[in-house]
This record gives sequence, structure tokens and C-alpha cells, in this order.
Amino acid sequence: MARGRVGDPAAGCQPASQSGVTLLEMMVVVTIIGIIASISFPAMSAGLSGVRLSSAAGSVASFLESTMNQVDRRERAAEIVIVPKERMLVVYTAESKAADHSAGKLVMPDGIGIEGDEPRRFFLFPGGAFPHITVSLKSDRGARRDVEIDPVTAVPKITRGGEAK
Repeated sequence: MARGRVGDPAAGCQPASQSGVTLLEMMVVVTIIGIIASISFPAMSAGLSGVRLSSAAGSVASFLESTMNQVDRRERAAEIVIVPKERMLVVYTAESKAADHSAGKLVMPDGIGIEGDEPRRFFLFPGGAFPHITVSLKSDRGARRDVEIDPVTAVPKITRGGEAK
């Protein structure tokens, strides 16, 4: 029997296959992924900012509606304070003021602010008409949402900033 060389098909040995990825091919793939990521990042962050703003508007509407329901249910007056500089809404009742703390607080998430400079106060009385409350939220990208409480129905309405009402 004749001895063949390694890789010689006549000797019954298959040539060693060369599989794998070269460094150059890997660099091209990584570069393409980097380009796609850099193009899509601004759109993705704008989308996340919009979701954060919508979520904050829903939280404000829920917070205001919950406060109005508690005033009616417990038959106790409350004060809602909107503090733009601290990006929060605070509720006080007679009992909570006496104990020197708030009855409830809602702080806006990062990147979401409340328009205005000075705190605004609204008083809610049981059995009385609710005041017309509008809270304008803005994102760090300039988008706006207005949360408005209808004084007749006490139902919150969320609109995009600048829409006709």
C-alpha cells in the first residue's frame, strides 16, 4: 500500500477545511452595526421621550382624579399645589398640614418638567364644583402634553400641547 501525503485525495484523506471569519470581515460587520446603531439612536431616544411624556401625563390625570374622588368620598377639603421648579404635584389636607407633611405627592420622571415659574394652588371642597385645573407638561425634547380637568364633569382630558381645545 502506497503512503500518500496528508490531504491527498488519492490516499483517502480529505483536505483540512478552512472555515472561520477573518479579522477584516469581522471589522466590516462591526462597522455596519455601528452605523445602523448611530442612525437609529436619535429616533429611539425620541420615542422613549414621547413614551415618558405620555406616561407622566397619564399619571398626572390619575393623581388629580384620585384626589378629587378622595375629597368627595371622605368629605374633607384638600389643596393641590403644582410646583414647577421641583417638578411635582402635592396634595395637602387639614390633617396632613397639622402633621406637617403632604397627603400625597407626584414627582415627574427625569426629562419631564412642568411649565410655569411659580407654584399654583387649587382648593377642592366636598360637594362643591371643582376648579378648572390645567397642568402643562414638557419633555426635554420640546414636546408638550396638557392635562386638563373639566370643572363640570371632573373628567381629565389629555391633549398635545398647542392643539385646539
